[in-house]
Amino acid sequence: MSRFVRIDKENNPKKAVLLNLDLVASVELSPQSDLLSSADEKRVYASCLAHDKTVIATVHFDTVEDAHAWVEKHLGVQL
Repeated sequence: MSRFVRIDKENNPKKAVLLNLDLVASVELSPQSDLLSSADEKRVYASCLAHDKTVIATVHFDTVEDAHAWVEKHLGVQL
């Protein structure tokens, strides 16, 4: 049976999407774009990629620690 995790877009449950964790082959952690304001310097995003490197989901976090905790909780691995 497939494993799924719900991701609430913009912290709004009405904009939720499901990510099929069985499709995730790798996760890349990256800093937010330099185009954002300096107040967002600590924000990062995690891109979940399929085996062919297609991005299947991108999840944004306020800190690197939040990103690491989410990946460990839902994918069972440490970045």
